[in-house]
Amino acid sequence: MTLSVSFHNFIDRNNIFAKPTRSVHQFLRNHPTLYKIALIVNHLFRAVMMAALMLMLPFSPWISMGICLAGAIFYRLTVETNCAYKFALPSFAGGSALLIAKGASAPFASAFVCLIPLSAYFAYIGLTVSYDVDR
Repeated sequence: MTLSVSFHNFIDRNNIFAKPTRSVHQFLRNHPTLYKIALIVNHLFRAVMMAALMLMLPFSPWISMGICLAGAIFYRLTVETNCAYKFALPSFAGGSALLIAKGASAPFASAFVCLIPLSAYFAYIGLTVSYDVDR
């Protein structure tokens, strides 16, 4: 048996999160509204973290967005193929929408235009979460 197999067998045998994960999963399956809320909170958390990453990068906003978009696409194509929920691209879109909405303190017309991406993001996560849980 290889070291990697032994290591993962050890993790599986000693996984303190296995039982709580199954319990939470069963509870949320029986309470779809709470499940939707949990998924929306996850989406929002990831969008805020993506916006923070874009703000922390030492580049212009457009270069930072390009780097994060490339990272999100790479992650989606490699890691998320094994995940039930796809968060990389929505978190990029949400983070970008948050940064665009941040500029909404300008005059009314400009503020309204800045809020369009944020409204589209909220509509997307609401519809996607509802579809995923109801399915």
